[in-house]
Amino acid sequence: MGKNKELIVYQSILEQQLSIRAAARMLNIPKSTMFRRMRKFKSTGNLVHGNTGHANRKSRPDKQYIIELATTKYVGFGISHICELLESREGITINRETIRKWLNRPKVRKVPKQRQRREPSPNFGDLLQIDGSFDYWFGNTKSCLMHIVDDATNISELHFEKQETIESACYCAWNWFKKYGVPHAFYADGRNMYHLLPDREPNFFTSMCDNLGIKVILAHSPQAKGRVERWNGIHQKRLIPLMKLDGVQDMEDANKYLEKYVVEHNKRYGHKPSIGDNHRSLPEWIKDIDDICFIVVERHLNNDWTFSYKSKVYQVPRQSIYPPAKSKVQVKITISGKMTVYYRNLAFNIP
Repeated sequence: MGKNKELIVYQSILEQQLSIRAAARMLNIPKSTMFRRMRKFKSTGNLVHGNTGHANRKSRPDKQYIIELATTKYVGFGISHICELLESREGITINRETIRKWLNRPKVRKVPKQRQRREPSPNFGDLLQIDGSFDYWFGNTKSCLMHIVDDATNISELHFEKQETIESACYCAWNWFKKYGVPHAFYADGRNMYHLLPDREPNFFTSMCDNLGIKVILAHSPQAKGRVERWNGIHQKRLIPLMKLDGVQDMEDANKYLEKYVVEHNKRYGHKPSIGDNHRSLPEWIKDIDDICFIVVERHLNNDWTFSYKSKVYQVPRQSIYPPAKSKVQVKITISGKMTVYYRNLAFNIP
C-alpha cells in the first residue's frame, strides 16, 4: 500500500470512520503495531522515522585532505591500493568503501564465465605457473615482467626483461631455486620456449628442467593458468602507478625496486599451503646458473677442424696435420655464453 493511501487509513481512524482492528487488517500489521503508529500519528501528524536525516557516523575532519591525496598524489591507483598506501605511507586508516563513496567511483562487477574450477595444489612447490606480462611498466618503453607464482601459496617471484625470452624465464626460475629450492613442476602455455617440440633441439629452459628433474606441464588456454594471469593484472594495476610515484625510470632501478615489492607482496597475499613444502634442495655441486642451464648439441667436425653452430663457424684447436678421425663433436653452450667442445677425451673452451 502506498504512503498516501496509508495516511488516508490513519486519518479515517481519527475521524472514527474506521476501527483499529479493521485498519490493522487492511495494512496487514499486528494490532499492537497499529496502536503504536496511531500514537505517533496523533502526536506528530506523520509517520516519518525519528532518525531520518541524521548521519549514523561522525564526519571525518581529514576528509578533504584524504580526497586531495587520492586525486593528486595517488591518482591512478585502485581503491584498495589507495587504502593500503594511506595506511603504510600516511598513517591514515580508512574504509575503502568510504573512499569509494567520496571519489564517486562505481563498483565494477565482472560476470565470470562458467568454467570448471581446479583446486589449488596442496604443497608449496607442487606446481609453479610461469608467464610474461608486457606493458609500459616504467618510462615510455614497453617491457616484460617475468612472473612465477606458486599454485598453493600465491608466493611470487618477479623479474623485468626487455622481452619474454628463454633466457629471461631461466633467470627468473634461477632466482626461485636460490630462494625456495627445486619445485616439482612448471605450468606454462604452449610457446616453444617452455616445451620441447618433436624434432627440435632442446633449449636452455627445457634442458634446465630436465637437468633438475622438473616436469613441464602444457596449459592449453589462458584460463588454464588463470592464477598467474590474474596476478599479472593485479601487478599492472598496483606496480605501474607505484613505480611512477617513486620515480622508477629504467630497468635496473625497476629490478632493484622489485626486491622490496616482492617481499611486501608475498607478505600480504601469500599464505601457508594446506599440507607442506614439496621443494627439493639444490644439489651442492650447483654453484651458479651455468651448472644447470646449458644445452648440448652434436655437430659435424670438418676436415679443417671447424664446425658450424647457428650460422657461425668455430675453430677447434688442430690435434694433428691430418683430418679428424672422428667427425662428430659434442658442443656444450651455457646460458652465459660459454662454449665447450668435446672431441674424444679432450675438451676445448671456444672463445
